[in-house]
Amino acid sequence: MQKKLLQMSAGLKIALILLLLIASTFGLDSSFEFVGYALLFSALYILNEGFGLSLFIKILMALVIGILIALSGFFDPNDLQAIRPVGSKIFMNCLTMALVPLVFSSILTGVTSLGDINKLNKIGMRTILYYIATTAIAITIGLSLANIFQPGKDLSPEVRTQFEQNFATSASAKVTQAQDNKQTLFEGLQAIFPNNIFESISKAKPDMLPLIFFAIMCGIALLQLDPKIADPVIKLFSSITEMTIKIIMMVMRLAPYGVFALIASTVAASQGAGLLLTLIPFSLIVVAALLIHALGTNSVSLIFLSKKSPVWFFSKVKEVAIMAFSTSSSGATMPVTLKTVEEELKVKNEVAGFVVPLGATINMDGTALFQGVSAIFLANIYGIDLTLTDQLTVVGLAVMASIGTAAVPGVGIVILTMILVAVGIPAEGILFILPVNNLLDMCRTTTNVMGDMTCAVYIDHKSQ
Repeated sequence: MQKKLLQMSAGLKIALILLLLIASTFGLDSSFEFVGYALLFSALYILNEGFGLSLFIKILMALVIGILIALSGFFDPNDLQAIRPVGSKIFMNCLTMALVPLVFSSILTGVTSLGDINKLNKIGMRTILYYIATTAIAITIGLSLANIFQPGKDLSPEVRTQFEQNFATSASAKVTQAQDNKQTLFEGLQAIFPNNIFESISKAKPDMLPLIFFAIMCGIALLQLDPKIADPVIKLFSSITEMTIKIIMMVMRLAPYGVFALIASTVAASQGAGLLLTLIPFSLIVVAALLIHALGTNSVSLIFLSKKSPVWFFSKVKEVAIMAFSTSSSGATMPVTLKTVEEELKVKNEVAGFVVPLGATINMDGTALFQGVSAIFLANIYGIDLTLTDQLTVVGLAVMASIGTAAVPGVGIVILTMILVAVGIPAEGILFILPVNNLLDMCRTTTNVMGDMTCAVYIDHKSQ
């Protein structure tokens, strides 16, 4: 089938794609909706397989086409929202099904490759300090821009009432979720040490920190065993690492379809909220701050800490950035991140295998930045004056909350409710952010993943 498509003329293929797209709109309006969906994805198949494009171009085109179709008005937003499981379930589940064995095996082999526990201590300490420092820098950038532009100052009482009517129920559910997940710093530290590792990883959203801790302990134990006993185990998990990465590369053939479904459904759901226009100033501040951090802070790190060219770095990681943006999940993107860090950025396996999984778990630069801007935004709406002490509290809580936070979509809004309560802002205020949260979540996840890769380059440079 693919050979026949490649042999067809470009004009015929484009005409066929347009015909299928038009036919899909009629199919979706009929009682046989599945025919419309089949025609829609058939058009995507011809586009993806008929022009001999690279995977990066396919994913980028899926991203753009998904946005254009959602904004075109030719498709019912409900029909586009219905295809979300193609991305959020089928693609994401295939992408993450090998996540637990990949994290465990890559960290274990990374630790054993170091061959020295002292070397592990140095890498571990440098990595954690780097992530904490960049998270603090990110939220400082966010708070600085928010203090300069003061989003939320001009929100009228009428618009505020509309928000409360439309999003009060969703906000209440998020507040409840935040209360259920609330824990002290000491409780968070206790959670690192698993009582039963199988129980920790068998949850719908596996606890990654206990898994990382267990993998490090296993690696250290293997370093102290007789090589005759340890080597077969190390070789086994090295093979598992390669196997899981190969699985991910096979799954990546589905990426354009998953990305299309995620983007089209997200934009279709967001544009249905007529209050989006009032959130443009807030959204622009968040995106601007994320860009400053992703491009500026990471470039400074690359130039002065890693002695690398930012142009070289950003040209190598573009595919990962699009994946992070599309999936809104550092965890789901992690297999692709790991492959890119090792193969494109030439980071040693033992460094990448430790730094990237840890970063996907504790590095939340973009999320922390978003929380800082949101705190100022909501304080302005409620007429609350956040003092310097309050803003420093926001910085501290955001940095601490990032450690141990699940690398899954939407977690930032849950952390935000905890921070709001701490500085005296009503937690229900998140209802003013919910209409744009999904779109901003895509941006901040991209920033998080970029930070993971920059850190890997830095740690690799320091370990040479």
